[in-house]
Amino acid sequence: MFGFLSRQAAGGNKERAAGASRQALDSERIVEIMEYFPIGGKIRYYPEHRKDLVLESLIIAYGINNYLVYTQNDIHIERPEEGGDAPPRILLDDDWKDVTVNSIYSFCFVMPDVGLSDKDLDYVSKVALKTGGWFQRGEQFTLMSVFTQRGVPHIDARIRKNVLLKEGYYAHHSVVVMEVLPETLNHVDQRQHCRIRTQVPARLYLSEDGEPHDCVLVDFTESCFKLRVDGLTGVARQLGVRRTVIVAVDLPAQMRSFILKGRILRRDENHIVVSLKSRLVGGQFEDMDLLAAIDLKASLLQHPETR
Repeated sequence: MFGFLSRQAAGGNKERAAGASRQALDSERIVEIMEYFPIGGKIRYYPEHRKDLVLESLIIAYGINNYLVYTQNDIHIERPEEGGDAPPRILLDDDWKDVTVNSIYSFCFVMPDVGLSDKDLDYVSKVALKTGGWFQRGEQFTLMSVFTQRGVPHIDARIRKNVLLKEGYYAHHSVVVMEVLPETLNHVDQRQHCRIRTQVPARLYLSEDGEPHDCVLVDFTESCFKLRVDGLTGVARQLGVRRTVIVAVDLPAQMRSFILKGRILRRDENHIVVSLKSRLVGGQFEDMDLLAAIDLKASLLQHPETR
């Protein structure tokens, strides 16, 4: 089942009208985007130039040349025979009848406009955002997929409109239509992180019920801590490579505390490098995901000793 993003008539006239003023998009790239950002799939996103404000949502529909497609099952891809150089064709299933999309002039993600509660943003973030709502027409966002086989797919999208759907599966729900910018699709290797220097007091534990040992966090990425442990002469021999340790960091200015579990990757006479694997949440350790890693990084960036 699909509907329309506008109330114009369907069919070839609409495609020709769109093509008269807009250049056709690369259909091969659009198919690739649909693989990484499927309907029903979760995404993470942040506003342009604000990587510290990462939130979660999901894609509930695509807008393809103003057709509003609600399910992946309504999209069929016809690829050329092996050796052919013709671009793939997209067929949309409309009540068992295929609608052929010969050229794509507009491709959009549709997301629920659920608004933000006070717990979603801290005070600094609220002040930094413009007034008038989170999704404003023309604002640009970066979206991140949950697929990570070749790195994390990132793509930019611009707010096209906010609309209250009058029909379809999500009738009477407010949604945000985001115009996808296909040329911005890229894969970010999460292993390639910039090391950021700092001087943050920390505590090192050799086990969950062990004694704390004072140390200093001297640099970090989204996935690793480098700790200065030159004062830990009593336990130095126990800090071997592959040893699991726990690191606790308090950030009073942000009123945040982090308790992280990881494994020692490297060590020298004065330092150890810990690969972060999980964080303490509600009394239990949970695997570090991308959102947790960015949250930790954003908090450490606010520390006065970070540079």
